[in-house]
Amino acid sequence: MNEQTKTNEITLSFLVTVFTKRLILLMLALVVGAAGAFAFTKVFVDPVYSSTAEFSVENTSIEAGVMNSGYQAGAAQYAANYANEVKGNVYLSQILKAYNEEYGKDLTLKQLRKKISSSSKSSLPVFTVKVSSTDRQEAFDILQVIERMTPELVLNENTKVYTNVKLIEYGSLAETPDSPNTLLNTAIGGMLAFIFVYVLFFLKAFLDKTVYDEDSLKNTSSGIPVVGQIPSWSNKKAEDTKKHSAQVLDTPNASGHIQRNYDHRLLAEETPFSISESFKTLRTNLMYVALKDHQCPVFAVTSGFAGAGKSLVIANVAVSFAQLGKKVLLIDGDMRCPVQHKIFDLPADQHGLSEALAGIDENPLEACVTKNAYETLDVMTCGHIPPNPSELLASERMRSLLTAAKEKYDYVFIDLPPLLETADAGVLTSVVSSYIIVARAGYSKVDAISEVIDKLLATRANIAGFVLNDVSAKGSYGYYSHYSNYNKYGKYVHRTENKSEQ
Repeated sequence: MNEQTKTNEITLSFLVTVFTKRLILLMLALVVGAAGAFAFTKVFVDPVYSSTAEFSVENTSIEAGVMNSGYQAGAAQYAANYANEVKGNVYLSQILKAYNEEYGKDLTLKQLRKKISSSSKSSLPVFTVKVSSTDRQEAFDILQVIERMTPELVLNENTKVYTNVKLIEYGSLAETPDSPNTLLNTAIGGMLAFIFVYVLFFLKAFLDKTVYDEDSLKNTSSGIPVVGQIPSWSNKKAEDTKKHSAQVLDTPNASGHIQRNYDHRLLAEETPFSISESFKTLRTNLMYVALKDHQCPVFAVTSGFAGAGKSLVIANVAVSFAQLGKKVLLIDGDMRCPVQHKIFDLPADQHGLSEALAGIDENPLEACVTKNAYETLDVMTCGHIPPNPSELLASERMRSLLTAAKEKYDYVFIDLPPLLETADAGVLTSVVSSYIIVARAGYSKVDAISEVIDKLLATRANIAGFVLNDVSAKGSYGYYSHYSNYNKYGKYVHRTENKSEQ
């Protein structure tokens, strides 16, 4: 199996698909993130006000009226030095002492250092001092002390000879806070939430090994065709049955086994048009596969694990062939968890495959078969569940039974157990014409499908193709959605979106 088919590829199309499929949730994350950032900024972040003064440095060592780039660079260097000096303990201690005495405060040196910042302008003989505080009046008062004392504090006996410091821009009492920037924080909060949620969806989609549509199934199938897609379906009778029955689809019973309601799940007049057409398409494809057989073909259905819906799929495939007037035999070979008697509403205790293979009945095609269970369709149920199903299926009696069935019927279909749960399905590869593998959209896993293929190919089994079951009729998964309402090929049927076991 090509490793590339086992993982999703990061392409632009993949990224866009993740975005479009989760667009509503992504927009919701954006709004929630923005609202949260806005509320946090307003409630928990104190506004900070700033007042700034600007000083210039003049080089006094040059003659009047003379200035060149060298002297200009020297003045700029002094400005950079003075900006650094403003951050020093000597300078800050003097400012702190003057401020506390003048305004009667008890500010500490550590607190003052956090409030003052300074910088110089590149290649210009200018430096600025900025005071920030949550109290705008405090910021302005400290800056006034700085404006008054800075020229004296930064100059010493040596530098006075060469430079002079002048205040060229006075600070003012701040009217609006410098931070936080509510609009920017809101935008950042929204974008961070959007990106975070998108990454989660991306990782979920990238690491997801579930088959959802025909494309993802083809990428896993090693060239094996998809011979049919069965949409999610229901009908009015089935809905009424579910409403008035205590047995609900896919409900675990006391022993932990899944109970399913099979009422009205066979093709009939009330079956939605899209379902009927999908089984007709599947039937046509299987007829092409069967052309290579000169006599009655034997199709066996299996899946990776239980829950793919193989039993109902093969039952309806058999019904669709019977609707053509063909003589069809359906055998319930899932002797560990038989359901065909439930689907066709037949007695569970009547003789079936297990009795036929045990040699209890001399003529099993007569004694163990329910004639015309559905039009020209005969059904051989499982019968009583045997203790050794694998041995019975691999027996010479099974081979003889199928040989006899080929002479009497046009088509034979066998419902086999999931291949990865038992060895039963794999023991018939020498007598089965083709295997049909059922995968369920949104349920079956890529790795399981790959393993089913590997196991069947290892026994030289012929695989007719995949049937993708329970395909969504909405948008991305189905090309059957246009059948959901009236068109020139079918009667008007109401769109149904409820899923049930196929």
